[in-house]
Amino acid sequence: MAIVIIGAGSWGTTLSGMFNPEIPVKLWCRSPELVASTRKALKSVAGTEHATITVEPAFSSPLTASDIVVIAVPSAHITEVARRIKSSCQPPYPPIVTASKGLERTTFRTTSQLINAVLPEASVAVLSGPNISKEIAAGRPAKAVLGCEDVHVLLSLSNALSSSRLHLDMTRDKVDVELCAAMKGVFAIGAGVIAERRMGANFMGLLLTYGLKEIAELSRFLKISTEHVFGVAGLGDLVATCFSPDSRNYRLGQLLASGTTMKEALAKVEAVVEGAITATAVAEMAALRLRLPLFAAIAAVVENPSEETIAHFEHVLLDYPGK
Repeated sequence: MAIVIIGAGSWGTTLSGMFNPEIPVKLWCRSPELVASTRKALKSVAGTEHATITVEPAFSSPLTASDIVVIAVPSAHITEVARRIKSSCQPPYPPIVTASKGLERTTFRTTSQLINAVLPEASVAVLSGPNISKEIAAGRPAKAVLGCEDVHVLLSLSNALSSSRLHLDMTRDKVDVELCAAMKGVFAIGAGVIAERRMGANFMGLLLTYGLKEIAELSRFLKISTEHVFGVAGLGDLVATCFSPDSRNYRLGQLLASGTTMKEALAKVEAVVEGAITATAVAEMAALRLRLPLFAAIAAVVENPSEETIAHFEHVLLDYPGK
Protein backbone atom coordinates (compact mmCIF):
# COMPACT_ATOMS: atom_id res chain seq x y z
CA MET A 1 0.00 0.00 0.00
CA ALA A 2 1.18 3.49 -0.86
CA ILE A 3 -0.21 6.99 -1.11
CA VAL A 4 0.38 7.96 -4.74
CA ILE A 5 0.33 11.73 -5.28
CA ILE A 6 -0.11 12.67 -8.91
CA GLY A 7 1.23 16.18 -9.38
CA ALA A 8 4.53 17.41 -7.96
CA GLY A 9 3.82 21.13 -7.96
CA SER A 10 3.87 23.16 -4.75
CA TRP A 11 0.64 21.60 -3.41
CA GLY A 12 1.46 18.00 -4.29
CA THR A 13 4.96 18.38 -2.82
CA THR A 14 3.53 19.90 0.36
CA LEU A 15 1.00 17.09 0.70
CA SER A 16 3.75 14.48 0.56
CA GLY A 17 4.98 15.60 3.98
CA MET A 18 1.53 16.13 5.45
CA PHE A 19 -0.03 12.68 5.45
CA ASN A 20 0.39 9.75 7.85
CA PRO A 21 4.19 9.20 7.92
CA GLU A 22 3.74 5.46 8.50
CA ILE A 23 2.44 4.97 4.95
CA PRO A 24 4.95 5.19 2.07
CA VAL A 25 4.38 7.97 -0.46
CA LYS A 26 5.03 7.98 -4.19
CA LEU A 27 5.23 11.49 -5.62
CA TRP A 28 4.63 11.41 -9.35
CA CYS A 29 6.15 14.08 -11.60
CA ARG A 30 4.93 15.02 -15.04
CA SER A 31 8.19 13.91 -16.71
CA PRO A 32 11.51 12.21 -15.84
CA GLU A 33 13.30 15.55 -16.21
CA LEU A 34 11.49 16.90 -13.13
CA VAL A 35 12.49 14.12 -10.73
CA ALA A 36 15.78 15.70 -9.60
CA SER A 37 14.32 19.17 -9.03
CA THR A 38 11.36 17.68 -7.14
CA ARG A 39 13.68 15.75 -4.83
CA LYS A 40 15.52 18.99 -4.16
CA ALA A 41 12.27 20.85 -3.46
CA LEU A 42 11.24 18.19 -0.92
CA LYS A 43 14.18 19.13 1.31
CA SER A 44 12.45 22.42 2.21
CA VAL A 45 9.03 20.86 2.92
CA ALA A 46 8.20 20.09 6.55
CA GLY A 47 7.35 16.49 7.33
CA THR A 48 9.16 14.95 4.40
CA GLU A 49 12.12 14.04 6.58
CA HIS A 50 9.89 11.67 8.58
CA ALA A 51 8.20 9.98 5.62
CA THR A 52 9.26 7.40 3.07
CA ILE A 53 8.87 9.29 -0.20
CA THR A 54 9.77 8.01 -3.65
CA VAL A 55 9.85 10.55 -6.47
CA GLU A 56 9.26 9.09 -9.91
CA PRO A 57 7.72 9.91 -13.30
CA ALA A 58 3.94 9.58 -13.40
CA PHE A 59 2.66 6.07 -14.15
CA SER A 60 6.17 4.63 -14.24
CA SER A 61 5.12 2.05 -11.62
CA PRO A 62 1.80 0.18 -11.40
CA LEU A 63 -1.20 1.23 -9.35
CA THR A 64 -2.92 -1.37 -7.20
CA ALA A 65 -6.33 -1.50 -5.55
CA SER A 66 -4.68 -1.16 -2.12
CA ASP A 67 -3.09 2.20 -3.00
CA ILE A 68 -4.61 5.62 -2.38
CA VAL A 69 -4.34 8.03 -5.31
CA VAL A 70 -4.24 11.75 -4.49
CA ILE A 71 -4.60 14.03 -7.51
CA ALA A 72 -3.00 17.46 -7.12
CA VAL A 73 -2.96 18.81 -10.67
CA PRO A 74 -4.76 21.84 -12.14
CA SER A 75 -8.44 21.16 -12.81
CA ALA A 76 -7.90 21.49 -16.55
CA HIS A 77 -5.79 18.29 -16.45
CA ILE A 78 -8.10 16.23 -14.24
CA THR A 79 -9.82 14.37 -17.08
CA GLU A 80 -6.49 13.52 -18.70
CA VAL A 81 -5.19 12.08 -15.41
CA ALA A 82 -8.38 10.06 -14.92
CA ARG A 83 -7.95 8.58 -18.39
CA ARG A 84 -4.36 7.63 -17.60
CA ILE A 85 -5.52 5.87 -14.43
CA LYS A 86 -8.16 3.99 -16.41
CA SER A 87 -5.65 2.83 -18.99
CA SER A 88 -3.01 1.84 -16.45
CA CYS A 89 -5.04 -0.48 -14.21
CA GLN A 90 -8.18 -2.56 -14.13
CA PRO A 91 -11.10 -2.49 -11.66
CA PRO A 92 -11.26 -2.51 -8.74
CA TYR A 93 -9.57 0.88 -8.90
CA PRO A 94 -7.77 2.35 -5.91
CA PRO A 95 -9.71 5.07 -4.04
CA ILE A 96 -9.02 8.48 -5.55
CA VAL A 97 -8.78 11.73 -3.58
CA THR A 98 -8.90 14.97 -5.53
CA ALA A 99 -7.01 17.80 -3.85
CA SER A 100 -7.60 20.08 -6.85
CA LYS A 101 -10.04 22.99 -6.75
CA GLY A 102 -12.02 24.48 -9.60
CA LEU A 103 -14.86 24.01 -12.06
CA GLU A 104 -14.90 23.03 -15.69
CA ARG A 105 -16.09 26.19 -17.41
CA THR A 106 -18.20 24.58 -20.11
CA THR A 107 -20.08 22.17 -17.84
CA PHE A 108 -19.70 23.60 -14.29
CA ARG A 109 -18.62 20.11 -13.20
CA THR A 110 -16.35 19.73 -10.18
CA THR A 111 -13.13 17.73 -10.23
CA SER A 112 -14.69 14.67 -8.57
CA GLN A 113 -17.49 14.72 -11.14
CA LEU A 114 -14.92 14.88 -13.95
CA ILE A 115 -13.09 11.88 -12.50
CA ASN A 116 -16.27 9.85 -12.05
CA ALA A 117 -17.29 10.64 -15.63
CA VAL A 118 -14.20 8.68 -16.74
CA LEU A 119 -14.10 6.19 -13.87
CA PRO A 120 -17.70 5.58 -12.78
CA GLU A 121 -16.66 2.48 -10.80
CA ALA A 122 -14.09 4.33 -8.70
CA SER A 123 -14.62 5.68 -5.18
CA VAL A 124 -13.72 9.37 -5.38
CA ALA A 125 -13.18 11.63 -2.38
CA VAL A 126 -12.31 15.31 -2.07
CA LEU A 127 -9.84 17.10 0.20
CA SER A 128 -10.33 20.82 0.74
CA GLY A 129 -10.06 23.57 3.31
CA PRO A 130 -8.16 26.70 4.39
CA ASN A 131 -4.82 25.24 3.37
CA ILE A 132 -2.20 27.77 2.23
CA SER A 133 0.56 25.59 0.80
CA LYS A 134 3.45 27.82 1.89
CA GLU A 135 2.33 27.82 5.52
CA ILE A 136 1.94 24.04 5.65
CA ALA A 137 5.29 23.49 3.92
CA ALA A 138 6.85 25.63 6.67
CA GLY A 139 5.56 23.20 9.28
CA ARG A 140 2.30 24.72 10.46
CA PRO A 141 -0.59 22.32 11.14
CA ALA A 142 -3.79 22.48 9.11
CA LYS A 143 -7.37 21.34 9.07
CA ALA A 144 -9.30 20.22 6.02
CA VAL A 145 -12.55 18.54 5.04
CA LEU A 146 -12.49 15.06 3.57
CA GLY A 147 -15.63 14.22 1.63
CA CYS A 148 -16.77 10.89 0.20
CA GLU A 149 -20.21 9.36 -0.32
CA ASP A 150 -19.04 5.88 0.71
CA VAL A 151 -18.74 5.88 4.51
CA HIS A 152 -16.43 2.84 4.58
CA VAL A 153 -14.03 4.47 2.13
CA LEU A 154 -14.30 7.79 3.98
CA LEU A 155 -13.23 6.23 7.28
CA SER A 156 -10.44 4.25 5.62
CA LEU A 157 -9.06 7.35 3.90
CA SER A 158 -9.26 9.41 7.07
CA ASN A 159 -7.19 6.84 8.95
CA ALA A 160 -4.61 6.72 6.17
CA LEU A 161 -4.26 10.45 5.53
CA SER A 162 -4.62 12.00 8.99
CA SER A 163 -1.49 12.95 10.91
CA SER A 164 -0.41 15.17 13.78
CA ARG A 165 -0.25 18.06 11.27
CA LEU A 166 -3.35 17.26 9.23
CA HIS A 167 -6.66 17.20 11.07
CA LEU A 168 -9.69 16.11 9.08
CA ASP A 169 -13.41 16.73 9.32
CA MET A 170 -15.48 14.16 7.44
CA THR A 171 -18.61 14.53 5.35
CA ARG A 172 -20.54 12.67 2.67
CA ASP A 173 -21.33 15.94 0.85
CA LYS A 174 -18.26 15.96 -1.36
CA VAL A 175 -19.66 18.09 -4.19
CA ASP A 176 -20.84 20.71 -1.68
CA VAL A 177 -17.27 20.95 -0.39
CA GLU A 178 -15.87 21.29 -3.90
CA LEU A 179 -18.28 24.02 -4.94
CA CYS A 180 -17.49 26.06 -1.83
CA ALA A 181 -13.77 25.67 -2.52
CA ALA A 182 -14.11 26.74 -6.13
CA MET A 183 -16.20 29.82 -5.38
CA LYS A 184 -13.97 31.28 -2.67
CA GLY A 185 -11.03 31.58 -5.08
CA VAL A 186 -12.89 34.23 -7.07
CA PHE A 187 -13.13 36.55 -4.08
CA ALA A 188 -9.46 36.04 -3.25
CA ILE A 189 -8.72 37.70 -6.61
CA GLY A 190 -10.87 40.62 -5.46
CA ALA A 191 -8.94 40.70 -2.17
CA GLY A 192 -5.71 41.05 -4.13
CA VAL A 193 -7.17 43.97 -6.07
CA ILE A 194 -8.19 45.66 -2.81
CA ALA A 195 -4.69 45.15 -1.35
CA GLU A 196 -2.89 46.47 -4.42
CA ARG A 197 -5.10 49.54 -4.72
CA ARG A 198 -4.86 50.20 -0.96
CA MET A 199 -8.62 50.32 -0.58
CA GLY A 200 -8.24 49.27 3.04
CA ALA A 201 -9.82 46.97 5.60
CA ASN A 202 -13.27 48.52 5.18
CA PHE A 203 -13.40 47.36 1.57
CA MET A 204 -12.12 43.94 2.60
CA GLY A 205 -15.03 43.75 5.01
CA LEU A 206 -17.42 44.57 2.17
CA LEU A 207 -15.83 41.94 -0.07
CA LEU A 208 -16.23 39.22 2.55
CA THR A 209 -19.80 40.28 3.39
CA TYR A 210 -21.10 40.39 -0.16
CA GLY A 211 -18.88 37.56 -1.33
CA LEU A 212 -20.35 35.26 1.30
CA LYS A 213 -23.82 36.51 0.39
CA GLU A 214 -23.31 35.53 -3.25
CA ILE A 215 -21.83 32.16 -2.30
CA ALA A 216 -24.97 31.57 -0.23
CA GLU A 217 -27.18 32.73 -3.14
CA LEU A 218 -25.48 30.34 -5.54
CA SER A 219 -25.50 27.60 -2.93
CA ARG A 220 -29.27 27.78 -2.57
CA PHE A 221 -29.63 27.35 -6.32
CA LEU A 222 -27.14 24.45 -6.38
CA LYS A 223 -28.66 22.95 -3.20
CA ILE A 224 -25.42 23.15 -1.23
CA SER A 225 -25.77 22.67 2.52
CA THR A 226 -25.34 25.90 4.53
CA GLU A 227 -23.29 23.80 6.95
CA HIS A 228 -20.52 23.79 4.37
CA VAL A 229 -21.00 27.40 3.24
CA PHE A 230 -20.36 28.57 6.80
CA GLY A 231 -17.91 25.78 7.63
CA VAL A 232 -14.24 25.02 7.13
CA ALA A 233 -14.53 24.44 3.37
CA GLY A 234 -16.60 27.58 2.82
CA LEU A 235 -16.16 30.53 5.16
CA GLY A 236 -12.93 29.15 6.60
CA ASP A 237 -11.29 28.80 3.20
CA LEU A 238 -12.71 32.15 2.06
CA VAL A 239 -11.18 34.08 4.98
CA ALA A 240 -7.80 32.31 4.75
CA THR A 241 -7.34 32.88 1.04
CA CYS A 242 -8.61 36.48 1.11
CA PHE A 243 -6.11 37.47 3.79
CA SER A 244 -3.06 35.56 2.60
CA PRO A 245 -0.61 37.17 0.13
CA ASP A 246 0.66 33.62 -0.41
CA SER A 247 -2.63 32.68 -2.08
CA ARG A 248 -2.20 32.40 -5.86
CA ASN A 249 -5.62 33.95 -6.44
CA TYR A 250 -4.78 36.88 -4.15
CA ARG A 251 -1.46 37.39 -5.93
CA LEU A 252 -3.17 37.35 -9.32
CA GLY A 253 -5.54 40.09 -8.18
CA GLN A 254 -2.61 42.19 -7.03
CA LEU A 255 -0.83 41.83 -10.35
CA LEU A 256 -3.90 42.62 -12.44
CA ALA A 257 -4.59 45.71 -10.33
CA SER A 258 -1.02 46.90 -10.87
CA GLY A 259 -1.50 47.01 -14.63
CA THR A 260 0.04 43.63 -15.44
CA THR A 261 -1.59 41.75 -18.30
CA MET A 262 -3.22 38.42 -17.59
CA LYS A 263 -0.52 36.55 -19.53
CA GLU A 264 2.27 38.29 -17.62
CA ALA A 265 0.46 37.84 -14.29
CA LEU A 266 0.05 34.09 -14.76
CA ALA A 267 3.73 33.82 -15.66
CA LYS A 268 4.71 35.65 -12.47
CA VAL A 269 2.44 33.54 -10.29
CA GLU A 270 4.07 30.51 -11.94
CA ALA A 271 1.00 28.34 -11.43
CA VAL A 272 -2.52 27.83 -12.69
CA VAL A 273 -4.93 30.15 -10.87
CA GLU A 274 -8.22 28.30 -10.56
CA GLY A 275 -10.15 31.35 -9.36
CA ALA A 276 -9.70 33.03 -12.74
CA ILE A 277 -11.38 30.12 -14.51
CA THR A 278 -14.13 29.82 -11.91
CA ALA A 279 -14.89 33.56 -12.00
CA THR A 280 -15.94 33.43 -15.63
CA ALA A 281 -17.81 30.15 -15.20
CA VAL A 282 -19.86 31.43 -12.26
CA ALA A 283 -20.48 34.85 -13.81
CA GLU A 284 -22.12 33.09 -16.76
CA MET A 285 -24.64 31.62 -14.32
CA ALA A 286 -26.11 35.09 -13.90
CA ALA A 287 -28.10 34.17 -17.02
CA LEU A 288 -30.10 31.89 -14.70
CA ARG A 289 -31.49 35.06 -13.04
CA LEU A 290 -29.20 34.76 -10.06
CA ARG A 291 -28.03 38.00 -8.43
CA LEU A 292 -24.26 37.76 -8.64
CA PRO A 293 -22.97 41.31 -9.32
CA LEU A 294 -19.72 40.81 -7.38
CA PHE A 295 -18.88 37.57 -9.15
CA ALA A 296 -19.52 39.38 -12.44
CA ALA A 297 -17.39 42.39 -11.47
CA ILE A 298 -14.39 40.21 -10.56
CA ALA A 299 -14.86 38.16 -13.73
CA ALA A 300 -14.71 41.43 -15.70
CA VAL A 301 -11.39 42.33 -14.05
CA VAL A 302 -10.04 38.87 -14.93
CA GLU A 303 -11.20 39.02 -18.55
CA ASN A 304 -10.28 42.67 -19.14
CA PRO A 305 -8.05 44.15 -16.42
CA SER A 306 -8.34 47.92 -16.77
CA GLU A 307 -9.07 51.06 -14.81
CA GLU A 308 -12.70 50.82 -15.94
CA THR A 309 -13.26 47.25 -14.69
CA ILE A 310 -11.47 47.93 -11.40
CA ALA A 311 -13.56 51.09 -10.90
CA HIS A 312 -16.69 49.03 -11.56
CA PHE A 313 -15.54 46.46 -8.98
CA GLU A 314 -15.17 49.26 -6.42
CA HIS A 315 -18.56 50.66 -7.38
CA VAL A 316 -20.26 47.29 -6.90
CA LEU A 317 -18.82 47.03 -3.39
CA LEU A 318 -19.96 50.53 -2.43
CA ASP A 319 -23.40 50.37 -4.02
CA TYR A 320 -24.18 46.70 -3.58
CA PRO A 321 -27.90 46.21 -4.13
CA GLY A 322 -29.88 45.44 -0.99
CA LYS A 323 -33.01 43.36 -0.78
